[in-house]
Amino acid sequence: MLKKKSPSNSFDLDNNPVTKSIPNNDVVKSKDAQEEPVLFGPEVQSLMQRMVDQGSYIVHPKVDSKGITYPEIASIFPNKTEAESKEFLDGLVQSSILNSKLLDKVIVCPTCASASVYSKYNCPRCSSFDIGKASIIEHVRCGFIGSLEKFRKGTQLICPKCKGLVTEIEYKKIGTSFECNSCGSRFEAPKISHKCDSCDDVFTFREAKYEAIFEYSLSEETKRSLAGGRIPLAAIAATLKRKGYEVGIKADLVGKSGATHRFDIIARKADKLIVANFTFEPKEEDIIGLFAKKYDIDPTFTLLIALSAPSKEEEAVSKAYGVKILYSAGMKSIGEQIVKLVEGEKQTKK
Repeated sequence: MLKKKSPSNSFDLDNNPVTKSIPNNDVVKSKDAQEEPVLFGPEVQSLMQRMVDQGSYIVHPKVDSKGITYPEIASIFPNKTEAESKEFLDGLVQSSILNSKLLDKVIVCPTCASASVYSKYNCPRCSSFDIGKASIIEHVRCGFIGSLEKFRKGTQLICPKCKGLVTEIEYKKIGTSFECNSCGSRFEAPKISHKCDSCDDVFTFREAKYEAIFEYSLSEETKRSLAGGRIPLAAIAATLKRKGYEVGIKADLVGKSGATHRFDIIARKADKLIVANFTFEPKEEDIIGLFAKKYDIDPTFTLLIALSAPSKEEEAVSKAYGVKILYSAGMKSIGEQIVKLVEGEKQTKK
């Protein structure tokens, strides 16, 4: 157990804290650590935590027989209806927590709200669905105009009016139209209706619902709040504590030079000292800033924890400066990645 030496939230380099002991069930922040923004209520925290765990910061829509659904929201809040999930997401947009992007619009059944809808072409005269698209030609010799199919007799074209053989140079194309096989009428445009594949309801565009499909992503303000807030840090700290680490959040270490350095996470277990800072997108200045602290502190591991993957250039810079970048990848949480990194080194040394 770390000993209490002074009221400041700092460690020295001899494994002695210049802070109060960190209980296993608590998270200690330094005096000037910012409080979690008000926008992160319980439901929002659940959504943010899932995004961090999965390494995905976009809520994707799904269009199927149930209508427009959002599986990520349903997995977090199984008791919410689809309407409530949409209302929840729209509320986050209004609060500037999320941004929305219009992807498409879809026809939805007015009876059951299913998006499994297909369009039907019907005869405007008798409403029959037995219609076909026809190429219209004119027999130049006698002036008869009709569909190409009416001229066709086996492999030849025979004029229905004069009964003469029609060669390719004896007719000209007029255009295309529709013909009804039930009543024989010809028309330029069919009557369009829609049929629901879920409940078999048939409806026109007047009764149809035409609904927008949105994709939701974190706003820039939320990215900054998330990268500097308690949500990801608390989850990492909890994982490390379960593995026997003593953890400080938003805590300080005193370096060899006597300078005090702030870290988002400080973890210690036996002779292993881990220091880490948190960012949404890893940048070169983040890496260089950590290297300066690393040089003065000389920890076992210096980590830059990111919520998105680094570029190849950033990976190369971090490797050159001895800073390890960990990021949410959906397979293992950041805390699990840290434990694997430390334990992997122990196994290698053995």
